[in-house]
Parts: sequence; C-alpha cells; structure tokens
Amino acid sequence: MLRVLARCLNEPVMGFLALAALSGGIAPMLFAMPAWLEQSIALGEWAIIGLFALEYLVHLALADDKGAYMRNPWRIVDALIVIAPLVSLLPWAPNFLRSSPALRVLRLARVLLFGARARHGLVAGADMGIGQKRPAGPVRVASLSVNDTEPQRADWRALLDWVRKPDERWMHAANLDEARIKEIAPDVELPDVMIDAALRESSYPRLEARARWCAFAVSLPGGKKMPRTPVLLLVCERHLLSFSLHDVDIQSRPAYADVPWGTRCALHVVRAVLDRNEQHAAEVERELRELEHLDPNHSPEDFFEDVFRLKRQLTLAKGDLWRLKNLLAMLAEGRREMPGLGGDNACLKQLSEQADYLHETVEKAHEQLLTLLDLHLNIASYDVNRFMRLLAVVSSLAIIPTIVGGLLGMNVAGNPWPVTLSQIAFGTFILMLCVLYAFLAKGWLRS
Repeated sequence: MLRVLARCLNEPVMGFLALAALSGGIAPMLFAMPAWLEQSIALGEWAIIGLFALEYLVHLALADDKGAYMRNPWRIVDALIVIAPLVSLLPWAPNFLRSSPALRVLRLARVLLFGARARHGLVAGADMGIGQKRPAGPVRVASLSVNDTEPQRADWRALLDWVRKPDERWMHAANLDEARIKEIAPDVELPDVMIDAALRESSYPRLEARARWCAFAVSLPGGKKMPRTPVLLLVCERHLLSFSLHDVDIQSRPAYADVPWGTRCALHVVRAVLDRNEQHAAEVERELRELEHLDPNHSPEDFFEDVFRLKRQLTLAKGDLWRLKNLLAMLAEGRREMPGLGGDNACLKQLSEQADYLHETVEKAHEQLLTLLDLHLNIASYDVNRFMRLLAVVSSLAIIPTIVGGLLGMNVAGNPWPVTLSQIAFGTFILMLCVLYAFLAKGWLRS
C-alpha cells in the first residue's frame, strides 16, 4: 500500500501541486477576489499541504536511512511547508502569529517554499533522499561442498563463522546490503569500499592477489531491467567465497575434477559468465534480425528505444568480455596466477578462446546495430529535409502575392498607375509559376 502511494505521489506530481499552490498563493495578492473564491483557494492550499504531509510520511516509512532522509535539504523544505501553516493554528501559538501582518508574512514564506519546491520537483532525477540501495529481498546464503549435489541453505551467522574457519566448501552470499558488507569486510581482510565497488554495476572484470584471497570480479549479463550483475569471487585453493548484490543462480556442481575445489568453483563461475554471454549474444542477434526486417521508412515508435537498450547492453558486454579475455589469456600464459592453477592449463586456454570468440561476436553485433541505427537516422533526416524543402517552396510561393499586396494596398481602383486587378493577378501568377518552375528544375519537388 505504501509503495503504491509512493508511486502516485512522485516528484512530478508534487512539483505540479507545489506550482498550483504557488499560483493560489500569489493570485490573492494581485487580484481582488470575492470571499468565496479566496476561501476556495485557501481550502485548496490546505488540501495540498495535506498531500505534502502524506507524501513526506510515506517516503519516510519507506526510506532505509530515516536520518539521512530527514536531513535532506529538500525534505526539510517539505517539512517546513507542512509545519509552518500549522504553527498559527496551535492553541498555544503566540498572538502575533495570528495577526494580519504575521499571516501575510507566513503566506509569503509559504509562497517562497512552494516556489522552490515546484522548481526542484520538475528537475529530472532529483535526489530527494529516498533512493533505495537495499537489495530486492533478504540476504541469501548457500553452501556447496565436495560431496553435495545441490547447494544447501545457510544463514548469515554460519557464513561469518565459516569465514573465520573455512573448510572445503563454496559459500555464496546474495542480496548483500551496505551493512552486511561492512560487517564481513574485516573478516575477509578486505576494505569494505573495495567490496562495494566490485559489486556495483559500474564494476568491470579484474583480478587482484591478496595475502589470504585471490579476488576475482566478474559480471553476469542480465535482462532488460538489469543489464548485468557483478559477482565478487574470493578464491582459495580449497574453498571459495562469492558475493553479489542481487540474487543470482550460479551455484551448481562444477566440472574440472583435476583442479582443487576452490579454484574449480571459480572456473565454474567463469564458465557460467561466458555461457550467459553466449546466450545473451544469441538473443541480441535475434532481436537485431527482427529490427532489420522493419521498414526503414516506417520505424515504429519503440524502435529507437529498443536500439538504445541493445546498444547499452552490447557496450557493457563488449567491455566486460574484452577485460575478461585479457585476464584469462594472462592466466593461461602464466603472467597472472590463481591458486591451484599452473601457467599451462588446458581449461584456461579453452575459456580464453571462448571469451575471445564471444568478444568478437559481440563487437560485430555492436557494429551491425550502429549501422542499422545510422540507416534509420539517415532516412529520418532525409524525410525532415524533404519536408523542409516543401515548406521552403510553399513559403517562396506565398511570399510573392504577400509582397505585391503589401505594395499595392487593398484597392487597385484610384491608384496613380493604370493597372487593373486582373493584370496584377496575372503578373503575380506568372511570377509564382516561374518560381515553381525553378524549384522543379532543381528537383526539390521530386518524390
């Protein structure tokens, strides 16, 4: 219920209400109005103040950090919008607040507050202190040992105990929030800012060797709403710890039986990343084929929306695969090390070749998408130019009788020169015909 109200009382709606209240506050200062109209405007202002109070309380209830929410400058403006009018209604309010000059000052202050709020409400992407960084659900912990066929559910406390005394298992924690990251960072001997940066969407594949872990950051391609989900792997030879901000299905029985368990699980995640990228590339190619069959002269309204979405997905995938293939190539050549793997490893070479092939596939799809986009943009530009040519022709033809009529005036009879209306009309028609012939000769009216 609260989330439905929050969607209804969004920033554009509140900005419009503030603009309406601003107009209602200024109008009585400029115009003489009957008493019933002033009373109606006052009731409307109180209704808007009530909606601001409701919106403030709803978003306060949904905010993760309520202190930061209330300290947000624009939320302070919202609070003043609600509290300032109520002060004069309180029974213990001083008498000067109920006097006419004080009420005028109060109305002026309310107008200023509504004006600031209306301006900020119309700014796209305004930070109102209600951004939710928490995951979609509660933290999810699962473990997979050498003898397990499927992941086993665990809790957060069991994960913390395992980190302090790890055994031969793969532990995965999903839906991590900022508090969980800060809690586990000292136990894994990594800065919390490093973990947080590796799990954000802006992260990219990288490999860093630490005293206790080998940190390997990768990204799983997602769908339309979430293009990618970063995953942080803390690899040891006998165990693996993985994190993600969102729930991802990556735990299953790994292959590569000749590799130690921890490294085997890490390679399984890398293989899952490549397989997901391969599926994603196939889906993008299918959508590209559908877009190519569209008539370029009649692009649907959602064409450019689909193209820009695919462009963003392909750009992210191309950057991730480029970095991942370089890391896998360095691991395969022995220039970088992962626990339990030697420099000459067949599985690493296979993964490196697959990443290289996928990068080329995604790069070609990206170029194909840009070519398709250029084709539609060029056709759209040609249509605009053709319309502008037609508009220029019409304007040039219309300006001739306009100039002639302006020079001669409304009446021809009684002028000092011996011309008739039919003669002027004939001359105007000939001039227009000559201009039209010039445009036809230049080819501006050809289809």
